[in-house]
Amino acid sequence: MKESQTINTLSVKEYASLINKSDKTVYKMIKEGLVGAKKGMNGYEVVVDTYLTSRCKDINKSLFDMQGLIQSFTKEISSLKTATAYFEKRLNELESKSLKKSVVKKKLLKPLKKVMKKPIRKKLLKKVMSKPLKRGN
Repeated sequence: MKESQTINTLSVKEYASLINKSDKTVYKMIKEGLVGAKKGMNGYEVVVDTYLTSRCKDINKSLFDMQGLIQSFTKEISSLKTATAYFEKRLNELESKSLKKSVVKKKLLKPLKKVMKKPIRKKLLKKVMSKPLKRGN
């Protein structure tokens, strides 16, 4: 492979956007020798490998797609939390009503149990338990 096919140059601005850094950071990297660059007509040109450049672009695109997924998952989680809070509140309300009903039924049935005879009591208890309680207006 020829060297011209694998090596490419980018402007500082292009390289900075490729690696998600600022122009100033790239200039510091050039000054410190962390990035290979040569001086061109319009400032520095960063020397990069074309394969690595294409891989970096692919990775950046994948990261952008993942950020979109994370945002949609965050919205979904938020709506699920809201729904969960609503259902927990509703469940607590129903449980408290259920406990009140059972306490009322027990108080009503206790005197009946003492008065009634055993064979009749079982049938009557089933009837009473199956009927909903009537509330006074």
